[in-house]
Amino acid sequence: RLSFLPLGFCGSNATNETIQTESTAKMKGVSCGLWIWSRARRLAITVAMVAHFLVSVKDAGKDNNNDSPTNGKNIISNEQVCSSLISGTIANTWEKLSPDILKASYWPKEFSSNVNFTHWIDDLFFKYYHIHQLRRSSLYPADPAATKELLRIISNRINYLNNETSSFHPPLHILVTGGSVTLGTKCGTNPVGIPAPGGKEFWVNTPCTWASRLQNLFNEALFKNKSVVKVTNIAAGGASSEIAKVVLEYQLMTEEVKKVQPHVVIWSHAPNDAQESDMNAIFYTHLPGFVNAARNLNLCDEQLPMVIMLEDFYGYEDYSRVNMLSGYLSKLSSWYGLMNVNQANVINHELWSNYDNSTRISYILGSEFELHSGMGNHVGVAWTLFFNFLSAFTDSCTDGLLGVGIPASSMPLKFLGPYDESGSYRMIQSTWQTNQDRARNHCSKQQMSKERTEPCTYAFMANAMSGVNNVAELQAKMAEVLTASDGWDASGFPKKQPKIGWYASKHGASFSLRIEVKSDTNFLTIMSMKSYGPNFVDTILNISVQIVRKGDNQQALASSSASYEITGYHETRTSIHVPHKFELPGGGARAGDSILLDGKLTSGAYFKINGLALCSF
Repeated sequence: RLSFLPLGFCGSNATNETIQTESTAKMKGVSCGLWIWSRARRLAITVAMVAHFLVSVKDAGKDNNNDSPTNGKNIISNEQVCSSLISGTIANTWEKLSPDILKASYWPKEFSSNVNFTHWIDDLFFKYYHIHQLRRSSLYPADPAATKELLRIISNRINYLNNETSSFHPPLHILVTGGSVTLGTKCGTNPVGIPAPGGKEFWVNTPCTWASRLQNLFNEALFKNKSVVKVTNIAAGGASSEIAKVVLEYQLMTEEVKKVQPHVVIWSHAPNDAQESDMNAIFYTHLPGFVNAARNLNLCDEQLPMVIMLEDFYGYEDYSRVNMLSGYLSKLSSWYGLMNVNQANVINHELWSNYDNSTRISYILGSEFELHSGMGNHVGVAWTLFFNFLSAFTDSCTDGLLGVGIPASSMPLKFLGPYDESGSYRMIQSTWQTNQDRARNHCSKQQMSKERTEPCTYAFMANAMSGVNNVAELQAKMAEVLTASDGWDASGFPKKQPKIGWYASKHGASFSLRIEVKSDTNFLTIMSMKSYGPNFVDTILNISVQIVRKGDNQQALASSSASYEITGYHETRTSIHVPHKFELPGGGARAGDSILLDGKLTSGAYFKINGLALCSF
């Protein structure tokens, strides 16, 4: 698919043009040189892909003629994945896949024959998410070594699906963290009359969400209805980066999710982080904490998980805070070498220029210009992420076909320390080296013991992906440690407001817990709601902790006691969950000790606890 410049552009054919000035001649020479270089590069890619295809066909014939472990089915290599899925440039690949992308985007399936619905999806794709706009979303590229690993995982998975008697290889696992937007609140709203299930607009954690749509795009559009990619959405309403760090660090997830280590982690907390009161804490503490917790989900893999920072918030109120957060994410992505995708960049100009045109806004977002955007925006986020994954795969495949290797790094980026403006280059290097040595030492010991150490003695967080998502499940979890309760109870709903939690309903409400310690426990973390609502004004929860050790006397008890205070009100016009982490008294608790915890609402008559964790770190 080569195209050419007009006849005579690169030559001196006087019948076609006259070079009027020396500068024009130079400019024309540069343009011609760039054109020749780009066409030569494209031709090289095309030739290389044809060669790889011919080799793969030849090798496939060999496999079919002998008694190979694949029982006559082809073993797919990274290169063959590239030659079968990628069509030269990202523009060619996107164009080739467009019909399949659109088909996979017609969800709910029962409305795929609805002309108004399919026309709307087509219109969004070609008018507002065309490739020139999608390119604006690619702020920082994926790490090439990590991308190569993802392609290896994909090829292994395809081989297994082609021959399920071979060694099992799991799907490429993408873990998504975020708040209520990512969870799918109002993702069912749309301008073309598609009804939501049960007549409700809250399609929480259903195929309506962009996370589910992303999985669908991979498996239907790219892999032709094969389960090659699994996307797990552990978003929770009101969750910020600070909460997500705790969830990942303490693995507050179902056993099913915990046992499958993610290959990719997508951060999607912009709506809540942009409304935090202390933006410096976001940049210097919460975001680095999240990155570190995400990477440590598989500490012993020096490339994975790949961490992607997704900006999908266009700022429905104070744009200056969104802009500030965007700058922080850019700096952070540059520092840690993270992939940064800004979906808001794709549609912001259309939204701003039509701010007072509610019909146009609804057409693009599927909803009004508000925090919880509708179906149009969820479809668009899925397209944007899919485009950036394909772009990374295309670059990796092209480099491989052209023989461009990945230079070895002195130290993996995974172990780079946090950003510190007061630090020196020597400190950066020293911290980096120390982190790498500690990780490798830990992984060496873990490999020898082959045992997974649980970080917490007791922990839960109320959301769908933790396995504690309704009143009965929360009551059961609290019953494991609850010894007394007055005015506190499990209440709320999995999907609608108020969400599930441990609520106080009167002034002076109190509860008592007794936790039998299984392993070293040094910290208490309580996840509670902060809100601007009138029932949260002046609310204060007092927590007292006492560690009872074997053979304790009164003097020892006194040195192992402490109390803490948590407030429930803030002036920011949103409700968020905030983790409060406290160091346990007396150097913490050890296996065989007991932790006595008492909570009392000393001010106000309403409070919500969304999670609690007693952990080693």
